[in-house]
Amino acid sequence: MVENLYVANIVLNAVLCFTSLTLNGATIYALRKTPSVPKPLKVLLLSLAVSDLGVGILVHPLFITRLALESRLQAALRTSFPTFYRVSFFVIYQLTFASFFGVLSLSLDRFLAIHLHLRYQELVTYQRVVTAVISVWVLSGLIPLIWLIPIDIAYRYVLLAIILVSCFVVSGVLNSMIYATVRRHAHQIHSLQVQPTVQGNAPNVTNASRLRKSTFMTIYVYVLFLVCYLPNICALGFISFYRSLAVLEAVYQYTFTLVLLNSSLNPLIYCWKLRGVRQTIMNTLLNAISSQN
Repeated sequence: MVENLYVANIVLNAVLCFTSLTLNGATIYALRKTPSVPKPLKVLLLSLAVSDLGVGILVHPLFITRLALESRLQAALRTSFPTFYRVSFFVIYQLTFASFFGVLSLSLDRFLAIHLHLRYQELVTYQRVVTAVISVWVLSGLIPLIWLIPIDIAYRYVLLAIILVSCFVVSGVLNSMIYATVRRHAHQIHSLQVQPTVQGNAPNVTNASRLRKSTFMTIYVYVLFLVCYLPNICALGFISFYRSLAVLEAVYQYTFTLVLLNSSLNPLIYCWKLRGVRQTIMNTLLNAISSQN
């Protein structure tokens, strides 16, 4: 029974590895070729897509290898293959935290965009966003070093859960405020649309509509992260207090697969909410089909 659970999880991760590579590769190409996406937003989306692509390139294969070895040995890798366990642990958490903080950065960027208005372009510059993205990746590499702290493993899980929950709460507050503001802007857009004779309404409506789509995209990305990450956080909490229960390890492995599933779903949201990205991908596919004919 236990071996069948391992096999099913391996097959599931193999499928998700392919979808993550394909969808995020296409998204990165489309974002680079789409001029309509503002540069700061494009940098944040590219960072998130690169981390999701890294999940397909590295995390899925490492997790599949870990599942295969543990199913064969019926033992934890931290004692059987400690070097492989440490390397895979660092890579997995580096990329998953990069995705996690990428969503937080995206939420903060859209919050500033709808609250700063004209000052947004002055304060949120391309160079500052690039610096923020580099900082996110550095921070994502430092967090796995928690496991080097000489404390009980239960406290390490608790510390990790505190970091995750804190970021989720901050992102949740930001997205709640974004949603309330966007709804208010929607009523303003409607009032502008019913006044066609007022000069300058069309550009205002267009800009507001684009901002509204990008902010809703951020909300959907956050909700998706919430759905994919919360079961894993709960599993970490239970493991920290009930390490003797073997069933928790199997539950944790499937909740971690749910976390990795997020990397395959994010590109679908970008294509759904960003018309320019969707159009670029469609044009690329049509050109590829026509060239083969």
